[in-house]
Amino acid sequence: MIQIKSERVLLVAPNIFSVTLLASNKQIKHITTVDRVFPSIHEMIPNLIVFDYDFLNKDMEKILRRIRTNPYYNKIKICCFKSGPNRKIDEFLKVLGVNHVIYKEELHNPTKTSINHVRSILDAAVTDLLVSASF
Repeated sequence: MIQIKSERVLLVAPNIFSVTLLASNKQIKHITTVDRVFPSIHEMIPNLIVFDYDFLNKDMEKILRRIRTNPYYNKIKICCFKSGPNRKIDEFLKVLGVNHVIYKEELHNPTKTSINHVRSILDAAVTDLLVSASF
């Protein structure tokens, strides 16, 4: 039997996403409050965290600094979803440890590499769930 490493994803965003299918999925967890970020990271130990910048802009710097200064969280990849580009903010997010910034307009352009990276991680998690469910 082939073992595929599944990716655990933590989505920190308001309830505007269509996440009804994620309720039973143990690999993807959706939280909607800032105070649940670190307890969820500790419970789940995610490989990837996707933050909605427009939702968390006041608390984003504090959260990112805490994640990147703690060696327990250091290996977690971080993506930030934004409504549009802003060079100054984007560079600041990169300095704080964000691996990929995804813009709303990129969702309509499949050639962008950052959204393809997130999509491939999510696809791998779903594929692993399907493979493990069939055995």
